[in-house]
Amino acid sequence: MLKYLVQITEDLVAVSIVIGMLSAYVRFHFPEKMGNIFLIGSGIAGLVLSVMMTYLVNTSNAISKKLNLGYIAYIDLYTFAVIGIAFLLFMFFSIGFILKKTKIVGEIIECLSAAVMIIGMMFYSLPAVFGYPFNFDLADDTIFSTDFIMRFSGMLIGGILVLVTGIAAYKIEKNLRGSFKCLFMNMSILVLLFYYGGVAVKLILSRRIIRPNSPSFHTLFKIVQLTNNYSEYFIFGTIIALLLGAVFVLSKNIRVSEEYSNPAQLRKIKARMMKTRRWVYTLVVATALCMVNLTVVDAYNNKEPDEAPVEECIEDGDNLVVPYSLVEDGHLHRFGYKTDKGILVKFIVVQKPGSGTYGVGLDACDICGDAGYYERNDQIVCRRCDVVMNKNTIGFKGGCNPIVIDFHVEDAKIYVPKSTLIEHQDEFK
Repeated sequence: MLKYLVQITEDLVAVSIVIGMLSAYVRFHFPEKMGNIFLIGSGIAGLVLSVMMTYLVNTSNAISKKLNLGYIAYIDLYTFAVIGIAFLLFMFFSIGFILKKTKIVGEIIECLSAAVMIIGMMFYSLPAVFGYPFNFDLADDTIFSTDFIMRFSGMLIGGILVLVTGIAAYKIEKNLRGSFKCLFMNMSILVLLFYYGGVAVKLILSRRIIRPNSPSFHTLFKIVQLTNNYSEYFIFGTIIALLLGAVFVLSKNIRVSEEYSNPAQLRKIKARMMKTRRWVYTLVVATALCMVNLTVVDAYNNKEPDEAPVEECIEDGDNLVVPYSLVEDGHLHRFGYKTDKGILVKFIVVQKPGSGTYGVGLDACDICGDAGYYERNDQIVCRRCDVVMNKNTIGFKGGCNPIVIDFHVEDAKIYVPKSTLIEHQDEFK
């Protein structure tokens, strides 16, 4: 439950904030009819495309296989590019004097750019979230199992929290005036785009679009590590930008400063200001809960399970040797080799069910880095994303499977070259 509560918050809260602010901007900055058309159209388009992608990724047809083999990475890259271009157009045409000169054309382009950003962010974020239930029931026979209900409850609570945060962001943006209307919104979008940039680099490296022998590979890999290790800080940045806008809105709704002609009008003004303050307070509570989810709850959830110890194996010249006798129990076994740089490169070995063959790979993957794996109910599970590995696929590329390494089998022993482990030591820095 806690895992999916955290995951939904991490996946959607920044997107919810940005979409909420963009929606308010489109709805109230432009003529009502045009704003509503673009807003409703972008919402429907984003939802339909997300549902279609979820279906394609999680079915067993040929398209699904192609997507899961890596085609989806290219789709994500194109999505990031489209969002980035749309944001540049949005910022350009939101400049006052440019909008005045371009008039209705500028308004349409700005509105269309905002709609494209909304569609792109929904299309990137929602399919993964919609796809979580497809992986809930891997070990159970019914969707009414306790595990399924608890996981779905975590999703539901996280979804409600994210939705409330997005609505509060909408209300805050609605009440911003003048240059502040774009300032805090653009700050939030920029922070999210920086994060998307890091994810894009990760996809580029994972698909080997830039090879490890490229001069820029090491620098780009550092960017990926930064994005992986500090992803929550990008979310906090988006939240902080919104809270700054909320402070400004609150300061304008504490005391009555506008003119009124009678007590009834004064009461109406006070009621409107009270409603606005309540949304500010709602935002503060909702974002505080989101931050607690991403820190305290996440830390509590991730303290389990304990990592299996690194076992000793035999060093034989240029190889590490793992006798079958150490790993023939069918459980996860972790071994390691400390390089000359003092980096412990870990790899795992597990016997495949019903056979005498073994899956061998790094204790890391292209998607989640060096988070590693653990054993739960005789299943191999990624420590970061909680994806369950099929033991028969360990040793093959794809998904969250361990990074494939060279090895050979001889005389009931597994030989792993030290050079292979040294080659991958940057994965464990």
